[in-house]
Amino acid sequence: MDKFQKIVVSGFLQHEGGVLLIRRNQREKFYPGSFELPGGKVDFGEGPTKALEREFLEETNLKIKVGEPLRTFSYVSDEGARHTVEIVYRVSLLSSPSELKLSDAHDDYKWVLPCEVGASGFELSEEIAKSFAYAL
Repeated sequence: MDKFQKIVVSGFLQHEGGVLLIRRNQREKFYPGSFELPGGKVDFGEGPTKALEREFLEETNLKIKVGEPLRTFSYVSDEGARHTVEIVYRVSLLSSPSELKLSDAHDDYKWVLPCEVGASGFELSEEIAKSFAYAL
């Protein structure tokens, strides 16, 4: 089994008290049906902030400004074959929230108040839930 490592970036976007979470559709291999922060893989030779701007636009149709890193974490998946390092950045909105349109990889979104993160109905990874504690 080949092992590999990748870098992922995600954006913590607060707007009018809520944080944008998007839900992976059921066809996705990794965490289908779970909510996540918008973001994705950094391509070879691409800077993390440029990757986050690109991924955010691809996934939500929203333009953002990338701020400071909020936190970094890593995890191993695919039965030990993949090591992912994820950097969560604070981001601010440059376009109107009314322009939000999800990619085919996502089927729902919510602007979640921090007090709602522990509520039932949100399948959210432990690491993304921790990001709320770091941000607020």
